[in-house]
Amino acid sequence: MLSASVILIGMPGCGKSTVGKMLAKRLRVDFCDTDDLIVGKTGEPLQDTLDKYGRDGFLEIERQVLTELDISTPRVISTGGSVVLHKDVMERLKENCTIVFLDADLPLIRKRLWNLDSRGIVFSDTKDGLLEVYKEREPLYYRYADIRIHIKHKRVNDMIAEITKKIGCE
Repeated sequence: MLSASVILIGMPGCGKSTVGKMLAKRLRVDFCDTDDLIVGKTGEPLQDTLDKYGRDGFLEIERQVLTELDISTPRVISTGGSVVLHKDVMERLKENCTIVFLDADLPLIRKRLWNLDSRGIVFSDTKDGLLEVYKEREPLYYRYADIRIHIKHKRVNDMIAEITKKIGCE
């Protein structure tokens, strides 16, 4: 039985939504994707919100959605890759949830992100691309993670089994 929400963090393209849906099904709990909550709040695709409000505006909308997120009932929550840029939110989640970092190396992320320009990725202020985003976020993923899952060469079912074992819900 899941005692606290499981929060999935990681770079865009690491499989948070796919793993999250299947993990929730396996654990028999609800699934929530914070990117979907942002789309619901703005009524437009993530990339359109980024284009309209810029990096800072998007991050503020994301912060609002994350602050309003109900974590009182255990469930699986997939977050946008930029969640770790919100220290206050991450501290709240770390205190009340189990945070699982789906760790993908940069070459794998590059391979998976074929739609980089339309995916709704929050780049750094300099917008130097994916490498800069990776360098900015990777240390934060390590800082907040309770569990780290290396995803390279693993099937989704293998990741689910590893997560359920590590959270004590085999």
